[in-house]
Amino acid sequence: MKKLWLGLLVIQALVNLVGALGPELGFDALWYHLTEAKLFRHTGSVAPIPGNLFYWSGFPRLMEIIYALTPAKLVHFGFGLSSAWMVYRLGGVAAAVLFYSTLLVGWLSTTAYVDLSLTFFILAAIATRRYWRKIIWLALAGATKLTAIPISFIITGFPWAMLGAIPFWLINWRSTGNPFYPFGTPAAPVGEWFYGGFWFWLSRPVRLFFDPAFRVGPIILILYLLSSTKRYSAGASSAYTLVASSLFLVWFLGPGTDTGRFALPLLALLSVSAAGVKSRIATTLILIHALIGIFGRSYANAKYLPVLLGQQPQSAFLTQHLNFDFGDFYDTDGWFKQNIKPTDKVLVYDIHNLYYVDFPFDHESWAKPGTYYTHILSHHSKSLPLIYTNSTTGVKVYLCYCYY
Repeated sequence: MKKLWLGLLVIQALVNLVGALGPELGFDALWYHLTEAKLFRHTGSVAPIPGNLFYWSGFPRLMEIIYALTPAKLVHFGFGLSSAWMVYRLGGVAAAVLFYSTLLVGWLSTTAYVDLSLTFFILAAIATRRYWRKIIWLALAGATKLTAIPISFIITGFPWAMLGAIPFWLINWRSTGNPFYPFGTPAAPVGEWFYGGFWFWLSRPVRLFFDPAFRVGPIILILYLLSSTKRYSAGASSAYTLVASSLFLVWFLGPGTDTGRFALPLLALLSVSAAGVKSRIATTLILIHALIGIFGRSYANAKYLPVLLGQQPQSAFLTQHLNFDFGDFYDTDGWFKQNIKPTDKVLVYDIHNLYYVDFPFDHESWAKPGTYYTHILSHHSKSLPLIYTNSTTGVKVYLCYCYY
C-alpha cells in the first residue's frame, strides 16, 4: 500500500504544480497578499498601508515580505508539500495522503495565500522535540498570522508566537502610533467573526465537513471518529487528538469565514489520527478521498494548461477568468500600457483588487492631500473629460490634471 500512497501523493503534487505555475486568480491574493508584497517592494517599506483597503497590512506579514522577493505561488506550493511531509512524519504516508489530497489543500497549493506556510510552521513546532526549536517555529508562525499566538500556548504552555508578531507591532507603533493597527480603527475586521451571520458561524463545525464551499468533505471526519472509538492508534496519536481538540476550539472561536482554510492545522492533526485506522474500509475511504482530490483539482487546473503550453496568451487567460464584477482589474486591451506614461499618476476609485495594475497609481483610500494626478480610474461616472471606457472590465478613465 505504501507505494500506492506515495504514487497518489506524487500525482497530486504534479496536479497542484500546474495550478501553481499558472497566473494568480485567488481573491485574497489579488486583494492584499500579492498587492501588499508589490507595494512593499516598490516603496521599500513594510509599514502598514494607510486607508481601509489594505488594513491587513498591519497584521504580521512575513509571507508578504517573502512574496515581494520570490515567485509567490511556487513558495506557497512548496509549503503545501512541506506540510504534507510534516504530516507524514507525524502519522505516516496514509495521513499525508488524507491531508494533501484534500480539495482545500489542493486549492491553496495553487495560490499565494499564507495558510499552508502557517500550517507548516505549526506542524514543525509539534513534531520537533527540542523546546528551543519549537520556539523558533512558533515565532515564524506568529510572524505569519495572529492565530498562531493561542496555538503556540496550546503547544508549549506559553505564547511564543508573539516573538514573531512583536517586530511588526513595533513597526505599526512607529508608523501609526498604534502597535495593534488596524485594531482600534474603523478598518478593524471585527465584522468577520459573523461573516455569514451568527447561525453560519455556529454551524461551521458541520459545514467544515459537509458544505462543498469548505472543500474538505466528510471522509477525514469519518475516519477520525473511527480512530477515537477503536484502539488502532499509537499512544502518540492520543496526544495529537488532545492538541487537535484545542485547535478546534481556537478555530471555532475565530472568524466565521465561508472557507475551511483557517482550520488547516486542525485538519492536518485530524488526518494524523484518522490514518491510524487499519482496515479495508479505511483504505477504501482514503483511496476515494485521494481520487476526489486528484480528479477535482485536475478539472479545476485544466484551464491553466493552454497558457502553460503556449496555446493561449496570459492576457487572454486573465481577461477570460478574472472576476471584474467583483473588483478585479486587468489591462485587457493594453490601453494603459500604451497611454499611461511613467511620469503620469492615476488616482484609482472603487476598484478592489489592484495586483495587476502596472502603472503609477494611488488608491483613493491612501491618497495624500496635495498629490497631483493626471488621470482618474473608476467604475463610476465623473464630471471630467472621459477618454477611455472598457466594456469588459467596466472601468472608465478621465483626464484630471488636478490635485487630490
